[in-house]
Amino acid sequence: MFAWSKYPFLKLLIPMALGIWFGTVFGFDAFTTQLTFGLSIALFCMAGMAVLLLKSFRFNWLFGGIIACYLFVMGMAMTQVHEISVKKNYFRNHETDAKYYVARIYEYPSERENSIKTVLELEYQFGDSLTSRPVTGKVMAYFQKTDSAFSLRYGDLIAINAPAGEVASPKNPGEFDYRAHLTRKGITGQCWLKDADWIDLQMNSANPLFALSYRFRDNLLRSLQRCGVKDKEFGVAAAILLGYDDSLADEVRKNYVAAGAMHILCVSGLHVGIIYMLASFLLGFLKRKKWQTVLKSILLLLLVWSYAFIAGLSPSILRATLMVSFVVIGEMIQRKGFVINSIAASAFILLCVNPNNLFEIGFQLSYVAVVGIVVLQRPIYHLFYLKNRLLDKAWEITAVALAAQAATMPFTLFYYQQFSTYFWLSNLFMTPISFFVVIGGMLLLVVSWIPYLNTALGYLVWGVLYVMNQLVSWIEGLPYSILKGLYISRLEFVLLLVSFLLLLLSVTMRKKRLLIAMLASMLLFMGSITLRNYDTDSYEGMTFFSLRKHTAVDFVWKGEHVLLADSTLMADKSTVDYSLSGSWTMKNITHSPQVIGFEEDFENPYMKKRAHFVSFGGKLLVLWSDDWAVEDSLSFRLPVDFLLVTNRQKPEVQSVINSFDVGLLLIDGSVPYYLAEKWENQAQKLHIPYYNIARGAYEISLDE
Repeated sequence: MFAWSKYPFLKLLIPMALGIWFGTVFGFDAFTTQLTFGLSIALFCMAGMAVLLLKSFRFNWLFGGIIACYLFVMGMAMTQVHEISVKKNYFRNHETDAKYYVARIYEYPSERENSIKTVLELEYQFGDSLTSRPVTGKVMAYFQKTDSAFSLRYGDLIAINAPAGEVASPKNPGEFDYRAHLTRKGITGQCWLKDADWIDLQMNSANPLFALSYRFRDNLLRSLQRCGVKDKEFGVAAAILLGYDDSLADEVRKNYVAAGAMHILCVSGLHVGIIYMLASFLLGFLKRKKWQTVLKSILLLLLVWSYAFIAGLSPSILRATLMVSFVVIGEMIQRKGFVINSIAASAFILLCVNPNNLFEIGFQLSYVAVVGIVVLQRPIYHLFYLKNRLLDKAWEITAVALAAQAATMPFTLFYYQQFSTYFWLSNLFMTPISFFVVIGGMLLLVVSWIPYLNTALGYLVWGVLYVMNQLVSWIEGLPYSILKGLYISRLEFVLLLVSFLLLLLSVTMRKKRLLIAMLASMLLFMGSITLRNYDTDSYEGMTFFSLRKHTAVDFVWKGEHVLLADSTLMADKSTVDYSLSGSWTMKNITHSPQVIGFEEDFENPYMKKRAHFVSFGGKLLVLWSDDWAVEDSLSFRLPVDFLLVTNRQKPEVQSVINSFDVGLLLIDGSVPYYLAEKWENQAQKLHIPYYNIARGAYEISLDE
């Protein structure tokens, strides 16, 4: 039986996390929120009465059950407390009269390709006839690149035009839900600010701790550059040592992702753990007496939190530091054996601070990876016995990578639909090299003020980073270094999670029945994939993608597809990856379709295109062009299933119906808003069915 008594924080974490999930998924109104708070207080009182009245160990289960229910309800309630839209001063509730906002730079501004990106925290709104009123809310802001935008610093107060635009929800199948991602961070708007759209108020209202941390980090980044760390290696050093990835080249980032070594570039438990292990080794002499052990733990806590401070106090750094801190505290109070309990305690506190952490991908990956390493690394390592010390050490490192990969696989497949096949090889090299990079980099920052020594050490660190980048580039270039398009549904994700949990329990409790249950769950997982692949392999249909400034129509026929697209779309790889590839992954079709242009003719066994006409699966599509005098060339109204309007076509619905009996008029997302509105108005007057693809992709299944 599982020894729950060893893991008290795990018993607290599970019901509260379930309550947060339930409250977020189903949501509640104001009345239900108040009822939830009342119920939680009642449950807490019941727990207190149970302690006073039931003075017998036989009723411990009742007390535990009441506490679990209380935590579940509290988790539900916390989701409402942190729901920005229900707050009285939420800016969306009062924006009708507002023309301007006073906002504070909430995050350290970062340079992007075409803008300066940051998060603004709105503090006041006002207008011509509206006095200043306090508001709450955050918006994502993109500033035009100007000298004044580059001068912005964390905490600066600015005035901006109102209102902030809504963050668009995903408009294409399989597209990343950026709106939900921002909402979980409390960001519910976005705006593009030209130089004339904002005014620097020449005031600063920064959190002193974060402001000092950012200033300290900037000085350390300049020190790295002065010491000879440059080019791509500077971006990697800044990311590894200080959690600053704005200087990281896209090519380098792609290589690390493909090699399965991206976690090395994110300051996380690995980096904090290296600092902790080195400091623990150096302070090893403090172990003879109890007070020395306590002093050692205090010094370790000060050191890891100092590192978190100079690395910018980002959420990932705070998460890793808190995890290590609980491990240190556990050792200090002589609870060294129960690392899982320390991990659960840190997660419990982070969820109490912000329940939305539960849905952060980084939060999930970091905790699952640590749990996987703690529980699975030793059993995997003991599968083989190697006499050679070097081979044994290599296998030990590989066992760590395998344990972490097994734990995080359900999440990487579900969120990223990809798998790095050489993760074990990259970790074999990268783990020891990153150890030297962290230690050498920290030493470099310490001696950066000493002439000659700083330059010599700087070039040494640069050389190690250069070797690391070359190794990652080599691994990325190996055949099938990354497998993409590995889509799994929500049900399959849950089945994989259940399988992993059963694996953890079977390893911990050593019961074969749990292993059999795990195999049964994996069998259901494989069955679900088989059924889904059967459905996708027989799918026949069209998808009209919703894209700004581009047009794309996908014709899918039993695992094959042809993409009708404008000439510039396929060259825009970021748009293809963001808006189109998710649909292809879900349908289990190639990400390299045969592409045809609007002007060319095409024919294959299931599709035929001639000029403006496309025949597919018994459906007829017309590509409308306003310079096409079709009414002069046809003596009858041709019945067509769909007519697609693209780009800046002038709204001439009467010309359309003069020659076509249209089943559905489709207004493409590439049509400017003001023209699309005119097309809609004319279609309504003439009673023509229509759909504006700007609102979302339009899919037609020929099976229905």
